[in-house]
This record gives sequence, C-alpha cells and structure tokens, in this order.
Amino acid sequence: MNLRFLIGFLLSPCLISLAGGQEIVDFHRDVRPILEIRCLKCHGPDEAKNDFRVDDAESMSYYVESGDLESSSLWADYLITEDEDMKMPPITPEDPHGMSAAELATVKLWIEEGAKFDWRTETKAEEEAAAAEEAPAELSTAYKLFLFQGLFHPASTHFPIALLSISMAFLLVSFFAGKSFETAAYYCLCCGALAAVGACVMGWGYAPDKGYMGLSFDVMNSSIARHRWLGILVAAGSLVLIPFARTTVKSDEGKMKSLWLIGALVIGLGVSIVGYQGGELTYGEDHYAKEFERLFPADEKPVETKAEPAASAEGEEAPAEESE
Repeated sequence: MNLRFLIGFLLSPCLISLAGGQEIVDFHRDVRPILEIRCLKCHGPDEAKNDFRVDDAESMSYYVESGDLESSSLWADYLITEDEDMKMPPITPEDPHGMSAAELATVKLWIEEGAKFDWRTETKAEEEAAAAEEAPAELSTAYKLFLFQGLFHPASTHFPIALLSISMAFLLVSFFAGKSFETAAYYCLCCGALAAVGACVMGWGYAPDKGYMGLSFDVMNSSIARHRWLGILVAAGSLVLIPFARTTVKSDEGKMKSLWLIGALVIGLGVSIVGYQGGELTYGEDHYAKEFERLFPADEKPVETKAEPAASAEGEEAPAEESE
C-alpha cells in the first residue's frame, strides 16, 4: 500500500481519539463536496454508470456498510484497490493520482462514524438562508377567515345548482299548472341567486388551498379561469333575473315572464357548464368520457360459449352392446 493510503489509514484513528467519541465528519461539509467533484459526473442524475448514483441513498446503501470498512465495497473494492481497472475514480492523464490522502481519510472516517447520508438535506446555513428568503408574510386574521370559509365551497355549490334548476323547472310548469308554480319559481330563484354569490366567494377562498394563486383572465387556456368567470356570470345573471321575476309575479305580465323564461334557460345552461368544469378541476378533463371508456372498453369482446360436441355422423355404427 503506498504512502497516501497509509496516511489515510493512520489519520482517522488519531482524529477519532481527539474528538472524544464525537462525530468529526459532517456529510454536507466534508463528504458531499468530495463525491460531487470525484464521482457525480459519472454516477449522478445525468449519467449513472452501472446504475450506481452517489446522490441516491438507496444506491449508496448497496456499497457502504455503516461503521464497517471491510464490508463497504465502495471503500475496499473501488477506492483503495490496487487493481487499476477497478479503481475509482479512474486514473486519467488529467488526474493521474485520483483521490488525495486527505479525501480518502475523510471518506474512511465518515464510514467508520456511521456513514450518515442525506443528500437532499440542506446544510444548516443553507436552511437558514432559504428560510429567510422563503418565509411567508404573516397572514391577517381576516384573510385567514376568508381562506377558511373557502373550504366550504365544494359543498356550497350544490345549493345554487339545485335551486336555480328547480326554479327553471317550476317556471316551465307554471305555463300549464298555474300561478302557484310561478311563485315557487320566484322564491327558488331568489334563494339560488344568493347561494350562487356565496359559492363564488367561497370558491375564491378555496382556490389557494388547491394551488390556484393570482388572478387570470386567460379563459381560452386556463380551466380555473373559465370556471371562475362563468360562475360569476351565472351568479350575476341570477341576480339580474330577480326584478323580472318579481314583476311577473306581482303584475302577471306575459312579456316579462317570457324574458324571465329565456334568462332562466340561459342560467340553467350556465349552471350545467360550471358544474361540469368543477368536475374537470377535481377529476381531470374529459372525466365522463374516460370513466365510460373504462367501464365499457371499445375492444371488449363478447363472451364466447364453448360449442357442444358434434353429434355422431349418420351411418356411424353404435358401439356393440355387450352380449348377455
């Protein structure tokens, strides 16, 4: 064994004795820089020769045994081997000596101390710097309450959908069944419009919880923008219809009732579209079509029944009966 390996072996026990049993090597401070410089180029995320990566804990666990140098193939079979074909990092004209004695001593001591490995964990200094940069501003109590009420949005949408749909149905029936259905349609419209406004407010509070931040008017490319603004149009349209409905109920004007009916049909269509868009945001686009294809696949083959054995051909002699 040459001098640099000998230094590596002799150095680490001395350091351990000076430390009084405390760990000396810090993975991020001492070991990770060595792995990044010496190993990561050929055994990292961009290229992983022999499927071995030094930045992956599971991959490293196959080559490093905590506290056991002899069983750690990374050390015994690759770092200190005399076989030039197996030695890592490989000897090259640019780097004819490979790892230095200090680097080998650091890796050796790291393994002996337990080979603690957590590539993704940032150093304490990095964590403090990241925390200082990413620390969110303190939210006001009012905004916290706004976010909390948004959690009721999924349940609240059922009320405007049901009430506005029933209002439209009662209005249609009132053309044949009398004034009482017209009055019922009016009150359902009032309640449904107020419920639609509440659902919109809750929806804006619910969006940050699902990761939809900011304000967008890109209704052509953003599904959340389409859902938001069409929902607001439905709520606003429902409020606009209330004076028409009230005038119809009070004075029984046929023209107002016709306008109310046209508006109710448009609102009913809008409610259906908004509800479908909400389903897309929850279950993904084309969720109905995908579920139908899953239940009724196009390549499903009918169950084939096994054919009965063919009857004996005519003229075929029956087996001779046993003589008595």
